[in-house]
Amino acid sequence: MSLQSRYQPVESTPLAVGLVLCGVIMFTPVFAAGKLADGLLPAVVLVWLRYLGGAMTMGGVVMVRGLPDGTLKSPQWKLHLLRAGLGTGGLGCIIYASSRLPVVDAAAIGLTKGFMAIALAGLLLRETILLRHWIAGALCALGAYLVVRSSVPPTGQSGSWVWDGVLAALLGAFFIACEALMIKVLARRESSVLVLGYVNMFAAVIMTVPVVWIAVTDGIDWSFALPFLALGPVAIIGQTFNIEAYRRADAATLAPVGYSWVLSAAAFGYLFFGEVPTPKAAFGALLIAAGGFVLTFGGRFRLRFSAGR
Repeated sequence: MSLQSRYQPVESTPLAVGLVLCGVIMFTPVFAAGKLADGLLPAVVLVWLRYLGGAMTMGGVVMVRGLPDGTLKSPQWKLHLLRAGLGTGGLGCIIYASSRLPVVDAAAIGLTKGFMAIALAGLLLRETILLRHWIAGALCALGAYLVVRSSVPPTGQSGSWVWDGVLAALLGAFFIACEALMIKVLARRESSVLVLGYVNMFAAVIMTVPVVWIAVTDGIDWSFALPFLALGPVAIIGQTFNIEAYRRADAATLAPVGYSWVLSAAAFGYLFFGEVPTPKAAFGALLIAAGGFVLTFGGRFRLRFSAGR
């Protein structure tokens, strides 16, 4: 069996959509780790614990099931290393943002990654940017602005903390958009064990140095921190769902499904922290989702309309 047929199973859009939805649900508590830690652990430590837990999980998987190709060597190790850097940066920024903003607001701003991915494709891959891409970008930008404004405290109250959370969410969206390009390439070239194993191992090693520095200079309450290792296996399950989804459907088809993250984040924030989105934030989130819809389906509607004339 060729590598292409092995890692590109029969396409199934309904199954792929269901897998992405499962991935969104699994990743919601991971991205909200900053809120769960209640400021008692730095984002850097949480990111390290998440990837260390993931590396330990993949080590256990290899011990039990073995290696699908009989080797840990990967000709794509440089891409894995780049993805690990992007993943740690994106996760760290989103975790920090969720500790500063309501979970749903951080998630909504993070959804601008869809338009960022299109812009990166145009700049790096020389893909054509169409009018619908600009329309989608405008909707996402306006939606993100409304979400940001809804988080600003009333006049006279200190609100400087809002802006570092907003900037962190935007930077995290950029890193995640870049990482998505890496996942798409790697998912169709290598097994899930290698794709997941390398990124978690590289990321855990990368984050060890700053964590050791924090432990020496500021100290870490390990009795409180160690339970966050559970983020690792939770994220591994979510990543597995995403990898299998990308193997069964095009990225453009699955892109709008990721916008369900704002709904999952809203439910998580309400259930665990009693956060109720303001009308302005809710409308902004809908605009961002509309941008994702236009981004993905706008061209299809135009083609169908032209075919019917």
